[in-house]
Amino acid sequence: MYINSKQLAIRWGIAPSTIASDVTRNPSKLPPFIRLGRAIRFPVAEVEAWEKQQLTNTQTSR
Repeated sequence: MYINSKQLAIRWGIAPSTIASDVTRNPSKLPPFIRLGRAIRFPVAEVEAWEKQQLTNTQTSR
C-alpha cells in the first residue's frame, strides 16, 4: 500500500510543499519513495519503519 505526498504531509502535520521540496532538494530527509511518472508514492511500510527509526535516533541522541 502506498500514500502520496499530500497524505504524508497530513500524517506529519506539515505543508505538502515541504514534502515536494524535500523530494527534489533533500530526499535524505524522507523515507524511501518511488516515482510513477511525475507522481511520488511512499510505501506505508517504509514510512512506518522510517518513523520508528527517527524516533529511536531521537531517543538515543539525548
